[in-house]
Amino acid sequence: MEFSEIAVYTTSGMSEVVAYFVQEVCMDGVSIYDKNDLYNNASWDYKDDIADSRYADEVIVKGYCNLEDTPRVLDFLRARFATLSDAGSLKITVNTVDGNAWVDTWKQTFRPIETDKLVICPEWQSVTTDKKVLLLDTGIAFGTGQHETTSMCIDYAEQIDLDGCSVLDVGCGSGILGLGSLLLGAKRAVLVDVDRQATEIAAHNAQINGLSERCNIVTGDLTQQVSGKFDVVFANLTADILQLLHGEISSVVHSGTTVVLSGILDVKLQQVTQLYGDVFDVLHTSAKGEWRAMLLRAR
Repeated sequence: MEFSEIAVYTTSGMSEVVAYFVQEVCMDGVSIYDKNDLYNNASWDYKDDIADSRYADEVIVKGYCNLEDTPRVLDFLRARFATLSDAGSLKITVNTVDGNAWVDTWKQTFRPIETDKLVICPEWQSVTTDKKVLLLDTGIAFGTGQHETTSMCIDYAEQIDLDGCSVLDVGCGSGILGLGSLLLGAKRAVLVDVDRQATEIAAHNAQINGLSERCNIVTGDLTQQVSGKFDVVFANLTADILQLLHGEISSVVHSGTTVVLSGILDVKLQQVTQLYGDVFDVLHTSAKGEWRAMLLRAR
């Protein structure tokens, strides 16, 4: 099977931001090729000159998508990149690559991730631990827990008392947050995503973890597909989407509901905080790199 390799040219300072947008519409395992990494690594005592040939003057961010998704991916990226400044040329190139070799390489890079209370383990691997294990097959398309925005959500999930709670996972992707919440004590969870591929993968992950009977996984718009009130809501999206969903998220909470918002660039934090401040109290803000996450409570 063949895939499109999407390469974006940017700067060191904006490479993580560009990588986040690429990962929004491409498969997991986004790579960043930064020549500075060759020269600013004190642990290396030798570098072959041939290594330079793999790197351009600009930083290259690479991601992969299905061939038929390429036009949609390019439209999405161009729209997002139009909002960035001081990010280099943001030139995008597309090549066709053999998917079988790439998928095998990607699977080798996805290792079990251990948090305070969970171990997130690829379905094709095994792990020995006393912690709860969340088996995960991302379908090489959705979150593994490695990105800062997801890891901050997991950190909050482990701090919240989820025992007996109802949980809503908005933009669920692989289902890592909704399913992880069930392992951490939640009673039931609703996982929703506009992408059918995401909900199919989330349903598979629910099945391999024995959680299918405790969750409802739906495809579509939040307001059209979800009703009722929830004790805990996770929304790991982007600042722009979080602002668009403010009314919808506010409609599925009750007094005391805990809400975790993530995927917020540091420069957008104040906007999101002000908007959600009409309904929620901000309990805590987390930061990893350029990204921010917020722990809120409905008044």
